[in-house]
Amino acid sequence: MDIQALKLELVQQLVATNDATVLAKVKRLLELLRAKGNASVEDHDDELMAAAAAFGASAYAEDEPDISGLVLKEPNPNYGK
Repeated sequence: MDIQALKLELVQQLVATNDATVLAKVKRLLELLRAKGNASVEDHDDELMAAAAAFGASAYAEDEPDISGLVLKEPNPNYGK
């Protein structure tokens, strides 16, 4: 995992969001992480993924089209390899 890339992605998402609820939750998550200085790496990774998911949930406005049902015309055979 490239830590610098992850930090950059999280900072970009923080700057892009205006959702006070998401920002408050992320702030609280960071406070909890700092308080648990001796947490395991796996716990830390899980908490970072939860923070990223919180950002992702607010990445799009409600008036944007739902693209979750789109199907690729030509799937990439190399995806995941």
